[in-house]
Amino acid sequence: MVALAKRKQDEFQAFYTNCNYITSYMVGLLHYQNGMSILEPSVGKGAFIEELTTNNTPNITAYELNNDSVNVLRNKYSCLSNIRIKHEDFLFPFQLTFNKFDRVIGNPPYGAYQSLVKRKQLKKEYPKFYVKETYSLFLIKALKLLKGNGRLVFIIPDTYMTLHRHECLRKELLKHYEIESIALFPSKFFPGINFGYAGLSIISIVNKVPNKTYSFPIYNSFSTPQDLLELLTEKRKKYEICRLTYSQLSKNPSSAFFLPSKNWINSILSTNNLTIGDICSVVTGFYSGNDGKYLKRLKSVTRGIKKYAIINIDDICNDDLSINPPLDGLNIPSCWIPIVKGGNKRFYKKSEWFMDWSKEAIYEYKVANKKRARFQNSQYYFRQGIGVPMVSSSSITGSLIDARLFDQSVVGLFPKKGYENLTYFLLGFFNSTVCNKLIRTINASANNSANYIKKIPILIPDAIRLNQITKEVKTLLTLAKKRDIVNNDLVTLNEYYNNMYDSKSA
Repeated sequence: MVALAKRKQDEFQAFYTNCNYITSYMVGLLHYQNGMSILEPSVGKGAFIEELTTNNTPNITAYELNNDSVNVLRNKYSCLSNIRIKHEDFLFPFQLTFNKFDRVIGNPPYGAYQSLVKRKQLKKEYPKFYVKETYSLFLIKALKLLKGNGRLVFIIPDTYMTLHRHECLRKELLKHYEIESIALFPSKFFPGINFGYAGLSIISIVNKVPNKTYSFPIYNSFSTPQDLLELLTEKRKKYEICRLTYSQLSKNPSSAFFLPSKNWINSILSTNNLTIGDICSVVTGFYSGNDGKYLKRLKSVTRGIKKYAIINIDDICNDDLSINPPLDGLNIPSCWIPIVKGGNKRFYKKSEWFMDWSKEAIYEYKVANKKRARFQNSQYYFRQGIGVPMVSSSSITGSLIDARLFDQSVVGLFPKKGYENLTYFLLGFFNSTVCNKLIRTINASANNSANYIKKIPILIPDAIRLNQITKEVKTLLTLAKKRDIVNNDLVTLNEYYNNMYDSKSA
């Protein structure tokens, strides 16, 4: 079962599809024999049972919540004593006594909705795990039910490899289990369904404590789902893109499963360099709790026409708010202040959006409506910093906050004491190809949350190179106030950063 791209509060997230090649490959990885006990934590419509029982009679225990699926499977296999269909939630309750199994196979629900009560229970049982994403919980619980040297094969999204929220899962795997292999492939290999995840993986794990030198292959570059079956033959070598060693993975930030790319990236990520989090405060910005009421736009802004009113130019405050930041609000008629919002613009975003900053509005944000509003990290409001959109398109971008307010859709970077002279250097860095390659290695998704930005390694140049880069960035900043910056404008800037990071890895 798999999740649709449009997430709903679905208890099951049980969207079924058939791909015989994937099913056959996963069953082939089990290396099971007759008489072995097999667990399937979320059986769905029984594709794995059908494959497992084609030429063998394993003892299968399968869990499923969906009434219709349970009824179909019980009717189909009612005459077979070696197949037990349990109409139960595999994750609940925790007190049930489970038998240990020789093998586990599954396609668990991805992001199945859990009520707040269940989520609280899960957090208590798995305090270090991310409980809003169910596949990781299915994985860790199933692993606990493996016999010694038992084998698990799961098909799950590839997000566990790098996302910050799955750090605990990665560390658990590296400490207690041997990952036999990971095969990476696009979700389009499942026909006819639009997935909520761009990439999927099939992971094979053995319940055996690994040694420090243990390594495992990563397979990729499949043209069709049928290619997966070649991994069960001697032809698998042509799909092996690398081997990951446990010793290296343990040294990576958050024990992330970084795939080898260019040498300089591997070198920078594996070296104990300064990170953005070391030299900058990395924080999220402001939210009014009711932008339809408190946020206005220039007439030239064409999005949000129905929701946002046009600002009266006379109502805009043009004072330098960095001199005496008005955190308690403005007691003047011109009390609407510019705010930097999301959207990918390099170096500079014009002031097109304005927030009500009257004393009455501040009272709403901080007191009357504080449950919805986010008056967070206010010590950074109206300071000189860099705004990075939470969500990027093809490339990460940064723009100067320039003593304005910044929205919660923006991650604000503010150099710490002793690093204030790096503002323009960092502004250039967050518009460089070097930065984009690093963040996409640390986090393959388009989500540029504060946690990922903090992990980006940063090299500080010598005074001569710092002056060269600062001068180039100021030129680009001036240009950005006139028109959009395009890739051709960044050639010289990218050369500076490329030379810095390439020389470091040499």
